[in-house]
Amino acid sequence: MAATTAFYQTPSIRIRLSLVIGVFAVIALGMLGRSTWIQIIGDPKLENLAKKQFESKMVMKPRRGLIVDRTGEPLAINLETSSLAGSPVKVLKSKTTLHLLARALGVTPKDLKKRLEGKKSFIWLERHLTDERMEKLKKNGIILPTGDMAEGLWIVKEMKRVYPHGDLAHSLLGTVNIDAEGLEGVELWKNNVLRGKSAQINVTKDALGRPALMSAGSNGNGSITTRDGDAVELSIDASLQYAIEESLNNSIMRTRAASGMVVAMDSNTGEILALAQGPSYGEHSKAVKKVPALTDGYEPGSTFKPLILAEAIQQGVVHATDSLFGHYGKFKISNRTISEAEAHEKFGYISLKKMIEVSSNIVAAELALKIGPERLISSIRDLEFGKRTGTTFPGEINGWVPSQSKSLKPLTMATIGFGQSILVTPMQMIRGYAALANGGFLVEPTLLKRRENEKIARREIFKSSTVQDVTSALLLVTEGDKGTGHKARVEGYKIAGKTGTAQTVDPKTKKYSTSRYIASFIGFPVGTKTPVVVLALLDHPKGVYYAGETAAPLFSEVMRQVVSRFSIPATEKVVNPLVENKKEKPAKIEPVGGMEAVQITQSSAEVAAESARSAREVNFDHPVMPSLMGLTPQEAMESLRPFSPQIQIKGFGLIQKQEPQSGAILSPNVHVTLYLSE
Repeated sequence: MAATTAFYQTPSIRIRLSLVIGVFAVIALGMLGRSTWIQIIGDPKLENLAKKQFESKMVMKPRRGLIVDRTGEPLAINLETSSLAGSPVKVLKSKTTLHLLARALGVTPKDLKKRLEGKKSFIWLERHLTDERMEKLKKNGIILPTGDMAEGLWIVKEMKRVYPHGDLAHSLLGTVNIDAEGLEGVELWKNNVLRGKSAQINVTKDALGRPALMSAGSNGNGSITTRDGDAVELSIDASLQYAIEESLNNSIMRTRAASGMVVAMDSNTGEILALAQGPSYGEHSKAVKKVPALTDGYEPGSTFKPLILAEAIQQGVVHATDSLFGHYGKFKISNRTISEAEAHEKFGYISLKKMIEVSSNIVAAELALKIGPERLISSIRDLEFGKRTGTTFPGEINGWVPSQSKSLKPLTMATIGFGQSILVTPMQMIRGYAALANGGFLVEPTLLKRRENEKIARREIFKSSTVQDVTSALLLVTEGDKGTGHKARVEGYKIAGKTGTAQTVDPKTKKYSTSRYIASFIGFPVGTKTPVVVLALLDHPKGVYYAGETAAPLFSEVMRQVVSRFSIPATEKVVNPLVENKKEKPAKIEPVGGMEAVQITQSSAEVAAESARSAREVNFDHPVMPSLMGLTPQEAMESLRPFSPQIQIKGFGLIQKQEPQSGAILSPNVHVTLYLSE
C-alpha cells in the first residue's frame, strides 16, 4: 500500500503556511519596530494623550492683600484653610468612595453621581472646610486614619478672607466670593490692587488623580511668576469707628429710627476718619450691602441754609447782618404757602444770622429768591453738588440739582433755599461744611490714607471773611438763646453747626410725607488745629423727630469721641468740680449733703497741668492717687507721670471711673485702670 502523505507536506499547503508565517513575521517586525520607535524616538500624538491623562493646568493664586486702617490695624486678612477636591473619573469608578462621599456631603449617591458626570478631570467638592467638617470627613472614611485620602480625593490648602474685627465697618469693607474676588465695598473697589498676580502651572497627577508634581512657569528663569496683592491703607481709624458704631446703634434704638449714619472727616486733608451706618445689630447686622453716604441721595433740609448763605455773602448779594422779612410765619408763593417748622414761630424782619439760629424756612426762601435763579444754580454747582465727590468708590451717585436756571420756578427756588427740591449725598454735604471748617477750601474727600507730603488738591471757594460770618451764625445754633442745636454742645469746645429736619417723599403718594423725616446735624469745633467735621443723620426717628432732639445729641457724643481719640486740646474753659485750683478762689461753693462741693472754671489743659503740679508736690514717702475723673486719657497720663504707673485704658472718651480711687496710697509701678465713657 502506498504511503500516505501529510496534508501540510503538499506543495499548496506549504506555500499557504509560508505566506501566513511571513505575514505574521512582518506584523511582528512592524510592531517591534513601532515599539522601538516609540520608546526611542517617541510619538507626539501618544505623548499628548498621556499628558492629558496625567497632566493638567492649575492656576496658582497669590495671597490677597490686607486692608488696614490709618494706624496699620488689620481690617481684612487671610487665613489658611482646607478644601475638598477630587477626580470625577476616579470617584465614579469606586462605588465605595461614591457612597462614603455622598454620606459625608449629605447628598444621595444618585445626586452626587450627576454632579460628577462629565469630562472634567478636577472638581471642587466643598470649599473652606471647618474643623467640624474635617472631623465628619474622618468619621465617614474620606480621610483615613493614616492621613491618606480615599481614591480620587484630596485636600487642597487655600487662603480664606477673614475680618478680625467682625462686623466693624462691614458695609465699607465689603465681601469677597469663594475664590477671594471682591464683590462689594473696598474689596471690589480695590480688587485689582488686592488680588495680586496669579500664575498658571503644569501639574502631574498620580495614579489616584491627585496633584503630585508641579513644574515652574516658562518665564525663562524657572520660577513661578505669582505676585501677592498689595495692602490697602484706609483713612478710617478702627478705634474711632468702633466707638461711633456703638453710639449710632444706641441712638437708633433710643429714637426708634429706621436707620442712621455718621461720617467724620478731617477738613484739611479730606480723609474720612470714620464712616458708620446702622443698625448693625441683630437681623440688620449685614442687611446693608452698600455705603449710603456715597450711593444714596436725600434732601438735606435746613443744613443746606448755611451753604446758601455763604454763597450769597461770597457773591456780594447780602451781608450777614442784613435782614429779610419773615412774613410772620406764612409766606404765599405760586399759590402755595411756606410756613415755619413750628406754628408759633412768627418772625418779622430778622437778620440772616438770626435766620440760621432759629432756622427760619421763610427767610431762607426769601434769601434764595433774592439771589436769583442763575446765581443760585451756579452757587450750588460751585460747591460741586450734582457731581461725584471724586472718591471713585463704586456706586457713588451725582445727586441732582436743576440744570436749567431760566426755567426755575419761584416756588422751586424758595424750597431750595431751605434744602428741599434737590438731591445730595451725605458725602457732598460734609465736604461743603469742611470748606467752612478749614477756612474756605473745597477738598476732595478720600477713603484712603494720605501719603506723607502728598499734594492735596484744594480750591478756594470762600473768602476768610465769608467763613467768619457764616461760622459766627453757626455758633448761634448751639450757643444762642433761640438756637436749635443746644444738645450738640461739647464741653470745652465751641461748636459751629446746623440742625436739619427734612421731609421725605412718600413713595405711594409721591408727595412729601407728614410723618417721616430725616433728622441731621453737621458741625465742627471752632479754633482747633485739627478741624474735624461730623455729620450725624437719623432716618425716620419716631416720636420726637426734630434734629435738635435726635441728631444733635448723637453728634455731641460722636464729637466727644473724636476729640478724645485724636487728643484735640480744648479751646474753652470747662467746669471740673474734682480738681482744686490753688491759685484762684473757687467760683462757687454750695453745701451738698453736709459737705462742700467746689466748682472751678478751667480749661482741660489747665486741669492736666494742675494735676501734674499737685502730683509733684505730694510727699513721695506717702504718695496718694489724684482724682482723674472727667479728664482725657492724655491728661491723666500727664498727671500720673511722676508715679511711673502701668496704665490700662478701657473704652473711649473722658474718664468716668478709676482704680485705685483718689486718695489711695500709691506704690511704685502701681497698676492703674481708667474706665472711659463709651
